[in-house]
Amino acid sequence: MTTAPPASADEAGGDPICKAYSLPVRMSDPGEATQTLWGELCQPRDSRPTTVQLLVHGGYYNHEYWDFPVGDGYYSYVRHAVAAGYATFNVDPIGSGNSSHPQSSLVTGDAGSVALHDAITALRHGTLDGQAFKKVIWVGHALGSFYAWREIPQYNDVDAAILTGALSGYNPDHAATAVANTYPAIDDPKFANSGYDPGYMTTKPGTRGSMFYYPATTDPSVVAADEETKDVVPTAKTVPAAPPYGIRVPVIVLDGAQDWLTCQGVTSYDCSDPASVRAYESSFYLPEAKLEVALVPETGHDMALATTAPVTDSIMLHWAESVAAPQ
Repeated sequence: MTTAPPASADEAGGDPICKAYSLPVRMSDPGEATQTLWGELCQPRDSRPTTVQLLVHGGYYNHEYWDFPVGDGYYSYVRHAVAAGYATFNVDPIGSGNSSHPQSSLVTGDAGSVALHDAITALRHGTLDGQAFKKVIWVGHALGSFYAWREIPQYNDVDAAILTGALSGYNPDHAATAVANTYPAIDDPKFANSGYDPGYMTTKPGTRGSMFYYPATTDPSVVAADEETKDVVPTAKTVPAAPPYGIRVPVIVLDGAQDWLTCQGVTSYDCSDPASVRAYESSFYLPEAKLEVALVPETGHDMALATTAPVTDSIMLHWAESVAAPQ
């Protein structure tokens, strides 16, 4: 696909108007709304978009992944998306960030997907601020993309999906190392007094840089902040249960060409060749998805936090405009 010139932090404009919401959500369908899902709705200052992007972060992160507190907006996809005319609803799925933390074993892929479906329903019905959005684009990273694999075929409630950090192949040796680099969150000083049960996991100190970044495009201050803002994952959600069969809306899959888990040492495809990756990934998507694939060179797993983030943002936003324009 064609890559547009990257946006700069200055081009992202001033701060968007943002407001946080806590939504009552379910974990089963049918079921009662027993949990609370937190999200921040951001919009341009001078317009009300008709399209909203639902931002769903990856595991061991929270909503700050999409609006990172380093670089004065350079690492903020929220800022760039709002500057492009979209609204964003940047959420913490159940079991992370500011949302509810029920018993970890209850936070299955299906349960988390039901809660996210309730958030999408709220966006479409205008539950948050009284104005309904006509179109919703799912924007996921890693675990946030795995949720899309479940939720979108089940409910068919979004108009398009941007899935990052979620290729279907992986390096088994690196996967084993990733598991070894995690432990119960209550064993970590940051979460020792959280009250989380032992099924909530987090990364061991000093391990995130090697797993989530590629040295050539890494800002040390970002990695330091990443360690400070890290979050937890319920054990039940560390592995996706099924590939993304059944998605019937347009999809673009993006990854860093040096993703430590899904590119480095993977033999199913060649991440230096997007056509190779697309040929492999296309077996997991229906023709209606009109699958596109983009690989950002010299970039690791955390595309939004690499120095190449503006390139990634530009690809995502130009593709979004082609399938669901902001107005």
